[in-house]
Amino acid sequence: MKQVIFFLFILLISTFSLAQKVDVKDTIKAAAFQNFDVPPFVLTNIMRIDYTVDLLDASLQKIRECKNLTQKPKKEDFAKATSGGRGTTFILFIKESIEQTGSFYIRLSVKASGELGSLTKEFFYLVNVDNPTIASAVNLRPKYFYGEQGTFSFATVEFGDINAYSFKIEDGGRTVLTGVGPIVSLDTVLNNIEFVGKQLAITGMYNGKEFTFKNAKNEILKSSWQITIDKPSLTEFAGWKTVNKDDKGEEFYISIDNPKDREFLFTYIGNTPTGFVVVKPKFKNYRVTSDFEGLVNGLTNYDAGSFSYLVLQINEDVYSAIPVGQSQDIKISLTFSTQFENNVKKEFRATIIR
Repeated sequence: MKQVIFFLFILLISTFSLAQKVDVKDTIKAAAFQNFDVPPFVLTNIMRIDYTVDLLDASLQKIRECKNLTQKPKKEDFAKATSGGRGTTFILFIKESIEQTGSFYIRLSVKASGELGSLTKEFFYLVNVDNPTIASAVNLRPKYFYGEQGTFSFATVEFGDINAYSFKIEDGGRTVLTGVGPIVSLDTVLNNIEFVGKQLAITGMYNGKEFTFKNAKNEILKSSWQITIDKPSLTEFAGWKTVNKDDKGEEFYISIDNPKDREFLFTYIGNTPTGFVVVKPKFKNYRVTSDFEGLVNGLTNYDAGSFSYLVLQINEDVYSAIPVGQSQDIKISLTFSTQFENNVKKEFRATIIR
């Protein structure tokens, strides 16, 4: 057992030493997923050449063949360029992209012959791959309100091709929005009532793939985020006393003769870090009940500004029957549905002065 461990240790040391002894022609810094260029490889007075290009890991083990190669002159033109026994200048351009971070090698194996002799050699390029750095902080909150506007960017310093960025927004695995570029506008989903109460997944991609990046704190993060869209809170304004569990039952006087005391204003309000969002309710199936039988005939509805109004329709005959100078306690219940919720019930009370 000790001999096996010793052998593995010697093998590891030998592999490490081999990697260190590689004659590196050039060192390249790149970001994961970034398309990078290897410095052009040039030979002069060449009459014949064969080559292979491979991507190796840090231990010089082959990962795959590099295929994004361009040579000058082209293969189909090489024979013409060397006709008559004259050599030509050969230039090889290598483009690559590595998805993982770490140290890698690009190995160029060449067999060539020319006017000055033959060449059989391997050339190595060291590629140090790091995570890209986000260009600016991702200005994205985990929670938004319906009706808000929001935009953020996931552009990085290293990824320079603006059209290689893309994004998608998903609802439970169903793609609901896609786009090109690193700037994501959330306006479409934030103003779609279908997504209220849901969690949406946002994925930023480069060359069609999700990536990891470094932020200003040098933290490694994924280019994916989640947001929830909440409805704002329904808020009412009325001249009546709202009935709730903290109601102490103190007297609260109003005059039905005042048209404002017949109106109940509603709006949805959500407080955001930079202000607030207001959404006008859309009432349906609204109705009113009262413990003073016959006084209230029903409701009408109209909109003004950011508010939606429910207005009491008073039976003037019943109201006129209340003796002048006297008061009448009354409780009403408003029941309605909106675009966000069903069967909302609001209770109010007051003492009517005649």
